[in-house]
Amino acid sequence: MSQPAHPDGTPPQAPGGSADPVTPAHTTGDRGLVVPYGPVDDGVPALALYEDLRCPYCAAMERSSGATIRAFADAGRLRLEYHFATFLDGMLGGRGSRTALGALGAAANEGQAEFKALHEALYANQPEERDDAYGDAANLLAVARSVHAVTGAGGLGSDAFRLAVQDGGYLPWAAAVAEAFERSGIRGTPALRLGEQDVHAFSRDGKPLSGQEVAPQIEAALSAHAGG
Repeated sequence: MSQPAHPDGTPPQAPGGSADPVTPAHTTGDRGLVVPYGPVDDGVPALALYEDLRCPYCAAMERSSGATIRAFADAGRLRLEYHFATFLDGMLGGRGSRTALGALGAAANEGQAEFKALHEALYANQPEERDDAYGDAANLLAVARSVHAVTGAGGLGSDAFRLAVQDGGYLPWAAAVAEAFERSGIRGTPALRLGEQDVHAFSRDGKPLSGQEVAPQIEAALSAHAGG
């Protein structure tokens, strides 16, 4: 799995010099640094996912078991809560992790559907790990346009979304999200936890598990959570 170094280090700072970054709508957690997908009811269990958008293992997980994981949220059985890192920018050079995360912040500001559609598309179109293509806002907007054309996710075609990506309006928020990951104690991506239970997306020899292999783990974690 990918292992973190220090993030690329730009301190969070909103336009105009404020100490607090502009936070996207539809986020949760301390200072809005977690992006949820699924029921917002506090009584619904939360599956925490820790990812880096340049991480090839995260993309492999999305391809192998992502649809199954999403189905639990779509069925209202749990809420996905995304925590993002940008450590690969520090390890490999560039800024693609953070810039892509800023674009996801702009998508989250439009709504859950826009966030999840762009999240999936960024992994489906992920460049090779050392290719910093996602450091270019034009490439991120091209991915968003393709999603909008296929899914009709309305917010991804809005001027507000386009300007937020072009101007980097959510990059300070992305830096704050990455700093929260560094404090989380999670040492690699992807990582998944539901309550006290780890959910494994890869076998011991590093092969991505299928949705049929991941689903029973989630069911077991849900049962343990319900049992308290």
